[in-house]
Amino acid sequence: MSTSKTSFVHNPSLRFLLIVLICTACALAALHLALEQPRSALPQQEGITVQTHQGPLILEKTDLMPEPGDLSVHAEFRRFLERQEILSQNAPSKDLRTLSDVPLLFWIQLIVGLGAFLISGWIWALRPRDAASTFFVFSGFSTFLSALPSAVYTSRSWALPAETFHWLVHLNSWGAALFGVSMIALFLVYPHRLPRWKTLASVLTVIFLAWATLHSLQLTAPWAHLSVLILTMMICILIAIGAQFFATRGKAQERASLTWLGLAVLTGAGSFVAFNSLPLILGMEPLNQGYAFLFFLIIYLGLAAGLTQYRLFDVGNWAFKFLFYSLGAMGLVLLDAGLIYMVGVDRLPALGLAVLIVGFAYLPLRDSIQRFLRKRELTTPYEFLPEALNVVFARSEHERTEKWLSLLKKVYNPLELQVVSEQPATTEILDSGLTLLIPAVAGMPAIRLKYPEAGQGLFSPSLRDFATQMSALVKQADSSRESYDRGVSEERQRMAQDLHDDLGARLLSAIYSSDEQHRPLFQSALDDVRAIVSEMSKEEISLARALAETRHEVSRRLTEGKVYLDWPLNYSEDAEKILISFHKHKTLKSSLREIVSNVLRHSQASHLHIAVALESHRLHITVHDNGVGIGAAAPSSREGHGLQNIKRRWQDVGGSFDYESGSSGTRIILQMPLSGVANQS
Repeated sequence: MSTSKTSFVHNPSLRFLLIVLICTACALAALHLALEQPRSALPQQEGITVQTHQGPLILEKTDLMPEPGDLSVHAEFRRFLERQEILSQNAPSKDLRTLSDVPLLFWIQLIVGLGAFLISGWIWALRPRDAASTFFVFSGFSTFLSALPSAVYTSRSWALPAETFHWLVHLNSWGAALFGVSMIALFLVYPHRLPRWKTLASVLTVIFLAWATLHSLQLTAPWAHLSVLILTMMICILIAIGAQFFATRGKAQERASLTWLGLAVLTGAGSFVAFNSLPLILGMEPLNQGYAFLFFLIIYLGLAAGLTQYRLFDVGNWAFKFLFYSLGAMGLVLLDAGLIYMVGVDRLPALGLAVLIVGFAYLPLRDSIQRFLRKRELTTPYEFLPEALNVVFARSEHERTEKWLSLLKKVYNPLELQVVSEQPATTEILDSGLTLLIPAVAGMPAIRLKYPEAGQGLFSPSLRDFATQMSALVKQADSSRESYDRGVSEERQRMAQDLHDDLGARLLSAIYSSDEQHRPLFQSALDDVRAIVSEMSKEEISLARALAETRHEVSRRLTEGKVYLDWPLNYSEDAEKILISFHKHKTLKSSLREIVSNVLRHSQASHLHIAVALESHRLHITVHDNGVGIGAAAPSSREGHGLQNIKRRWQDVGGSFDYESGSSGTRIILQMPLSGVANQS
């Protein structure tokens, strides 16, 4: 016993099997009642005389009513049942229906009832302890309880026995009441549990079930018939939805779920009330209850999608349009009816006048309400496509990544934006629309965005598709840029080769043929030519070689200026393995050349110390002289510009420049990344 109970509690398949068995048994019972009716059909015209054992019986309009439960006077309902009993005993033929004789109206209601209970039962089987799922399955059972009896008596061929008809009508009424109670309770707890929801649910349940009970016992006032009960419960459902709307403010996922559920109820239950219950209250001809039950199938398909959080993030735009177009259509119908029944206008002029009023009054009002509710017009994503192209033309990988992040932040306005190590193949929506994962593209890392529109929205498929389009555009532009860069590189290499072969050879000849006075000048010119050729060829050299060349030049110039150089060669052997671009080599060499020039011209120093260290893939250089300092030296504006140029150069390669100056001399600190993405200031 204990094992069986445990298996049922923890096994969704067994729970759903129970639902299927109940559906099967009840469906077979309803089908049996439908097949037990005579094949001969009751004449569907009032005034016709039917011969009975009690004498001729003239058919009245009420005898042909598909749904007698809304007879406002209980005496009329009792008289209806009495006449049904007489007619049921006097069928002209004893031949019973076959399956082919059962009308479509029966099958429609049977399918709706089964669909509602099976869909809600499926959700409950997966989440039996969830309050929303429990109320959901009760609403599905209520629809099932209401639809099956209705399927039997609204599709009757002749008349039903009074006792059978009486119980079928009461089951239909109780199903309607239970549906309203279940739906109210559902919206009291889903998607957000409202304060004192248990008390509210209990009070409303007692009130509405007592109303349904008194109606079944025929103790209610004539005005308190079933349609009024249904309309009252619908109003309570809408109030609960409104309360949820305020409770989910600032909670994008819950608001999206509420939007989905509200639309499902507005479409389904609202349409049933508008086309069946409300006309009965107003004394108008209603839509046949059997066909009106089709609206409930929309409810359960929508609620199932909402409760399982499926495509909740795809409701924003069309939800607003659907809501206001529905209100417009409803306003048109009510205005037309009001002009006809209250003002006395003929049908055709009333319809034309109603269309004009809705067109010229409601539609502008709808647009104003839309602008007020949205508060901020969403920018069309395609306006950002030119900025996506600008990402590709950034000067460095770091700047490119920064521009990409800035663009994504501008488009989606997320609360969180992170670089991730994941490598998704495509752009993905995660966490029911809270997260968007964009794959790496054009050398930039993968990006995770969370909580768009400052936490007030969700990522929709259209926003996902736009991110995919931007990524594809960036990738294509990057490919085009790489092709262009290859062409430029090949042309540079050709020019560099010509410069090296022609001008380099001539300068080399001049060095060997010149005197001692002009030889350094030609040597410096040859070094510059080689530097230009290296830059144009985009050659990389080892850090050790770059430091050696720079140290040699600094030593030569300081020796000529009679300043002692202290530059220990104590950096690690890794300097031989580390390759740096010519751009960094040029930055290193030009900066130390400018620093040495300032030392020789202004510092009055006799000693210059340079320390080089390699730490965590960064080059650290400290330059310290024993001069009078920058302030005492009263540097010219040219020297000030020189320091600014040094700072700019080191920032361009992702490094940093800083200095300290006082009466004991000047200390300059330089740092440069040797690998990875450079950081921009």
